[in-house]
Formats: sequence, C-alpha cells, structure tokens
Amino acid sequence: MQSRTKSLLLLHGVVVIFGFTGILGKLITLPSEPLVFWRVSLGGLTTALFLAFRRKWQRWETRDLWRAGLVGCLVALHWVTFFASIKASSVGLALTMMATAPMFVGFVEPWVFGRRLALRELVIAAVVFVGIAAVFQAEADQTTGILLGLTSALLAAVFSTFNGVLIKRHEPVNLSAVELLSASVVMFVWLGLRGQWDASLVQMSWVDGVWLLLLAVVATSFAFMVSIRVLKDLTPFESAMAINLEPIYAIVLASLLFHERFDQTFYAGAALVIGAVFVDSWLRSRKHKTGTQPPGPQ
Repeated sequence: MQSRTKSLLLLHGVVVIFGFTGILGKLITLPSEPLVFWRVSLGGLTTALFLAFRRKWQRWETRDLWRAGLVGCLVALHWVTFFASIKASSVGLALTMMATAPMFVGFVEPWVFGRRLALRELVIAAVVFVGIAAVFQAEADQTTGILLGLTSALLAAVFSTFNGVLIKRHEPVNLSAVELLSASVVMFVWLGLRGQWDASLVQMSWVDGVWLLLLAVVATSFAFMVSIRVLKDLTPFESAMAINLEPIYAIVLASLLFHERFDQTFYAGAALVIGAVFVDSWLRSRKHKTGTQPPGPQ
C-alpha cells in the first residue's frame, strides 16, 4: 500500500511537471520550431545516454526503426503546433484544446484497428464539441491558437494510437529515445530547408538556455521515465485520472504566474471538455481492468 501511495504521489508530481511544459513554452522566447528542435535533441540525447549507461539499448529491426521514426515525426509536429498555440494565445487555452486528445483517440483507434465507433465515443465527442464551441465563443479573437491547439491534440491522438501498437514490441524508454532522436533529425532538416539553421539558433540568452534544459531534461526525459516506472504500481483508472489533471494544473499555474484570466463561458466550455475526458477515462477503466498504456513523449 505504501509503495502504491508513493507511486500515485510521484505520478501527480510528474503530471504537474507535464503541465509546466506549457509554462516553459511561454517563458522561452524562441519560436516554436527552434524550441522543439532543442527539446527533442536534448531530450533524446539524455534518454539515449541513460540507456547506454544502463546498457539497456534494444536491437531494432529496420522496419520497426522506420515505424518509430515516422511516429517521431508526428511527435515533432505535435509539439510545434502545441507551442505555436501557446505563443499565439495562452497556456490555459492551448492546454484546454490539448485535453480533447482522448476524444480524437476515440475516432483514430477505430480507423487504425478496423472496428466500429462505440456509442460512448460519439456521446463523449458531442459533449466535447459543445465545450469547444463555448471556448470559441468566449475567445473569438484567439481562433489561431484554438485551431493550432486542436491540431496538436489530433496529432497527439494519432501518435499515441500508433505507440499503443509499438509499445507491445519495444521497451518504452527505448521507444521514446528512438522517437525523440528521429524528431530531432526531422527538425534539423526542416530548419535547414527553412533557412533557420544559423547563429541565432545557438545564440540564445542564458535564461532561455536554462528553461530549455528544464524542458528537455526534467519535463521530457526524467518525467517520462518516472511515469513509466510508477504506472506499474497503479490501476488504469488512477493513472488516467492523474494524467487527465494536466490541463487543470496548467491552467492554475498559468493563472498564478501569468495572471491569465478568462470569462465564465470559457471556464464552462473547459469544464465540459475536461469533464467529458474524465468520464471517458472512468468508463474505459471499467471496460479494461488490466494494464494501461504508457504515455508517449509529452
């Protein structure tokens, strides 16, 4: 019991760290694309060094490397749109849109695995759409940020679904390392094609450097590896409920640090979105009593 309680507290701590990702994205002055390049590069290198030190690198078949690499591309695009959403609007708005990812999973999974949509998934989606409509009404001048956040949530749903397949064949930390390093290569090429690979990419302020290290090492590599460890001691319901608290933690943190305030319509819409995700997680936990899918890179 003591071990399970400790794991639950650790998981909530990790979820707070994940929620702090949005805060760091707001604090770092770099545009979203260079920001993501440094995050995946430093995070991937840290994870790879950890595996090398523990001598736990897996052997990979070429086909699986390509698959993980393609998922890494989706991870990179997910983060670019996520941080772009934050910079175009606010942390609270971006994280509220990110909370719709489980709803998108409900549509992506049937397509990937060839099954029919469940009635529960359609009802949850309808409630989430009502919540999104309320957020649109409340923040009509933040349409770009809302659309970028929804795009990021959709991409998160896609790569999480594919990770659910890959995780059955590969150890999670190994999978995360390959995906992060693949994302780093993709971002390196993309920045080169955009003509952004110049001195400005490395000539950042020391403050940005500190925030980037925290984002890459603490909020990416460390948080992911700890989350994988504690999920072994917890039920799917406990894990899902803790992870679903991320947007709430982020909204509270943003309110305290950046004094972000919204009107009542926004909070009502956000409550519908987050509440629907909680109900969906509870229903899923009743259906699947054993195991929980480890999170991908957050």
